[in-house]
Amino acid sequence: MSEDDAGARAIVLMPDEVPREPVAVPFAVEVSADNLAAAASILAATALPAAANALPAARPTPLVRARGWWRAATPNLRGSLLMIAAFTAFAVMMTLIKLAGGRIPLPQILIVRQLVMTLILAFVVGRALPRIMQTSRPGLQLLRGMFSLGAMLCGFTALIHLPMAEATALGFAQVLFVTLLAILILREVVDRRRWIALAIGFAGVFVMLRPGGEAMNGYALLAILGALFGAGITISVRVLGQSERTETILFWQGAVVLIALGAPAVFLWTPPTPTEWALMIGIGVVGTAGQWLVTRAYQMGEASALAPLDFVRLLLATLSGYLVFAELPNLVTIVGAALVAGGTIYTMRHNAGARRLAAAPLPDNPPP
Repeated sequence: MSEDDAGARAIVLMPDEVPREPVAVPFAVEVSADNLAAAASILAATALPAAANALPAARPTPLVRARGWWRAATPNLRGSLLMIAAFTAFAVMMTLIKLAGGRIPLPQILIVRQLVMTLILAFVVGRALPRIMQTSRPGLQLLRGMFSLGAMLCGFTALIHLPMAEATALGFAQVLFVTLLAILILREVVDRRRWIALAIGFAGVFVMLRPGGEAMNGYALLAILGALFGAGITISVRVLGQSERTETILFWQGAVVLIALGAPAVFLWTPPTPTEWALMIGIGVVGTAGQWLVTRAYQMGEASALAPLDFVRLLLATLSGYLVFAELPNLVTIVGAALVAGGTIYTMRHNAGARRLAAAPLPDNPPP
């Protein structure tokens, strides 16, 4: 064995004899539920708010944006939109009446319609029905109900016997009647722009009437008389809307019509087929929706401002007549409809830019 090997072996130590450096032992922490709860509290108070602030702000939903736009809109613009929705419902109702009126007597159709409206109203108001029946103006409510009865009997009779577009166009004499009555009774001021919109729309009706043509017959006169009754409805609703609820107005209208048409409907009753029952019930449903919408529209907007929008009914009636009854409009009807659309768009733009009025409680939400 060499000296080097001997030296190497001399410095080799057994494992138990190896010197060890002192190792620092960490301070022992006792983990308990209280400690964990305290740590979570510190985290919630510091880190979580900072993380929440770093997140982007939540965007409003389309429904929230729509509500904001609706509240910011002028009363006349809101009334205009409600009127267009009402006329859509009325176009469906007119189509169903024309389909059912081929065999079922009109008083029978109207009595079923009013019964359906009354049931819907009773379901909506529930236990509040006795309060809904109360009115501070019973005389005007009865007058409004008679106007409604006359408008339905005259207008719907003309509708059954005339093409839809023609009967609807003849009914637009109501626009002129409403404007004149709004000036005389409601003391509303009609500015130059509304007169222009009214003139454009009425010119379109005049073109489609073709004075001296076949439209000027007994049913045409009934349509014009129905328009006069319709103007009475518009003005009376505008007056009643200042103090009466929408449901109250609809209840009194239904009561007047049911009492007036009860006996004629029983005397002329014709057993309906299942399809005719469906048509009459549908008339009641969409008629109720249209009545509610038009009542609310006239409670929000001025009668003379909303009257020119009545021409939208002509466009919808023309479309329904073509799709359901194959009544193809001719060139004269198209030209007249273009003028009507122009007057309607002009009125909508004027209503949107009108001076914003201070918000006031509506009859459906009276102050306590």
